Amino acid sequence: MVLKIMGQGYDGASVMSGGYTGVQKRISDIIPNASYVHCAAHNLNLVLSDVAKSSSKIKSAPRWASLALGDDVAKTVLKKVCTTRWESRHNAVFALKYRYRDVLKSLTNIMLTSDKKEEINRAKGLKKKLESFEFVLILTIWEQILRPFYVVSKKLQSIDSNLHNACECLQSAIAIIQNLREKYEELVTSATDLCNSWGIAVNNNQRRRIYSKNFFGDLDGDKRQDITEENLRIKVFLPLIDTALVQLNNRFLGLQKVVDKFNFLQPQVILVSSEDNIIKTTYDFILYYKKDISSDLTRQMLSFKEVIIDSLSTMKSIKDIANYILENDMASLFKDILTACIIFISLPVTVASAERSFSKLKIIKNYLRNSMGQERLSNISILNIERSRTKELNYSNHKGTKISSFKD
Repeated sequence: MVLKIMGQGYDGASVMSGGYTGVQKRISDIIPNASYVHCAAHNLNLVLSDVAKSSSKIKSAPRWASLALGDDVAKTVLKKVCTTRWESRHNAVFALKYRYRDVLKSLTNIMLTSDKKEEINRAKGLKKKLESFEFVLILTIWEQILRPFYVVSKKLQSIDSNLHNACECLQSAIAIIQNLREKYEELVTSATDLCNSWGIAVNNNQRRRIYSKNFFGDLDGDKRQDITEENLRIKVFLPLIDTALVQLNNRFLGLQKVVDKFNFLQPQVILVSSEDNIIKTTYDFILYYKKDISSDLTRQMLSFKEVIIDSLSTMKSIKDIANYILENDMASLFKDILTACIIFISLPVTVASAERSFSKLKIIKNYLRNSMGQERLSNISILNIERSRTKELNYSNHKGTKISSFKD
């Protein structure tokens, strides 16, 4: 069974992804062509974590579960912050920005009506922090940075996602972040409008400067530790943007290398590739997958291009090529092309769906089922995880069998 592995996908844990003694290295020693792909969803989460660490001013939004924001259910409600998925924090940051005035009204209401001294002091402290131009500007910047990451993360976790689509999504995120680097003035204008809606002064009184301690042998430089409106662009905004761009480019190099191996199968690439280019790329691919792909792949690719050159313009992905071969009964003619397409489709983009199945255990093995055996737990887990297939089963022939309904 191990010899049939075509690809590997793990998170960033060293025990799984380690380059010397990790699981992926041990499998690669046995099967060299079992390409390893770092889970794109986990990798994107690490990028956001590194971005947040680039500035001490950037922190996650606090938990606002204790605030009552009126009876308007149709409006966006404040969200709790997820401790593991950074991309989901866009919901919390966006809700805080969208309901900014309502939060301040609620804090003011708590200060005026509450009988608890601790609650009043906490509301005063939160209100003082929120009523500052620096907080509003950082909130605006952070929401703009999290927005493309949230969209990309959801696309990566979709069922129909593949490695090529993942790379395109990441490139679009890089382009959005790159354009955001030149829009600092627009963000300042947006933050200013939000402050003016509540009457918050944009130009606060100059606070006392904080300088770092001088030590013997230190070079002369900028010893200021405080961040003002003038240098916030240099000390907060640019480090966030540059960290995001660097991490997006560096952390997904392995994913890009795997995609480049199969790039010759893309319909758009086949249309514009010359004969010499097809021969070179297929030869390199045959050397890498020599146990699964025969040397006849080059001839099949040249023939395939000539036969369906008119239909290639309507195809958008490698999966479309595989479907075309199967639907037109060409599997025996282009078996190596079909094998290469299946290998590409089989390579994992994320391990989110596999990890999502782990969370089913707390639903299945609850307090009332704490004494069930391992075999029954495994069988119920499979039925629950594959509930789409479970609903298609016919239980009419199994009389006397108790069928329990599972939660979606």
